[in-house]
Amino acid sequence: MKIALISLPYSNDVARWGGAKGPQAFLDAGLETALRSRGHRVGKPITVELPRAKRERDTINNLGYLSARVSDAVADAIGRGEFPIVMEGNCTGCVGPSGGVARALGSAGIVWYDAHGDIHTMKTTGTGLLGGMPFAVCLGWEFDDWRERAGLRVPVPPAAAALIGASDLDPEEVDALTAHKIARLDAADMLRDSGRKTARLLKAHAKKAAGWYLHFDMDVCGTDAVPGAHTPAPHWPPTAELLASVAATAKSVPVRCFGLAAYDPTGDPERKGARLGRSDRVRRAV
Repeated sequence: MKIALISLPYSNDVARWGGAKGPQAFLDAGLETALRSRGHRVGKPITVELPRAKRERDTINNLGYLSARVSDAVADAIGRGEFPIVMEGNCTGCVGPSGGVARALGSAGIVWYDAHGDIHTMKTTGTGLLGGMPFAVCLGWEFDDWRERAGLRVPVPPAAAALIGASDLDPEEVDALTAHKIARLDAADMLRDSGRKTARLLKAHAKKAAGWYLHFDMDVCGTDAVPGAHTPAPHWPPTAELLASVAATAKSVPVRCFGLAAYDPTGDPERKGARLGRSDRVRRAV
């Protein structure tokens, strides 16, 4: 398989800080070599930038610009028959890949691996944290301008969305998940047999989108495997169960893009998270 590596080294629209260092940490840990060792062909990594001349005072406009560039790269890669892997500074990087999948294939679904729901809107958030909203943006619940600039003109329908591995959900997020009937497999339900549970959860939804984006926030792995998370989970699935779930996702829905997000190497001097992110065990979506 030909792999397109796309680096988005921004946490929101901020470079060179926190999770913005994550994409380069994955590359430094040998992601390209690991992919080639599995027989994949890997193109030269593409880095998406926000030039000074394009930066605005409005963060949403800046995120829209970055998302549009990532969307272009993902759509182009899929059009060439490649599989894009997008390394994202934090979860706001998901909107571009989702739009790229939709542009290339007609519609996009999302399987969201995260300790958190990230489905807040400006009406429900208690913090104003943009990193707690990007899944909701893809679902069409907030910031339509951001979503549309990414090429995701038709929002991801709830029937083509799933949240897996969460253990830290606010009441408003639980209400939204329930009201919209979004498929869900919580961390507490992943202590055993997670592969079978994931397959059972997702197979009925596979045809709800032409292509799916698998989003993997590294905090879903827990602080033992990935130290230094800004928003650590209260608990998490066993690593083997989590990875069995990822493998089952790849077999259950047509995954056409994979995103690795929210790794801050500053708090992980041994680079345990970087090595896990580049490992074949995590990349079972490919």
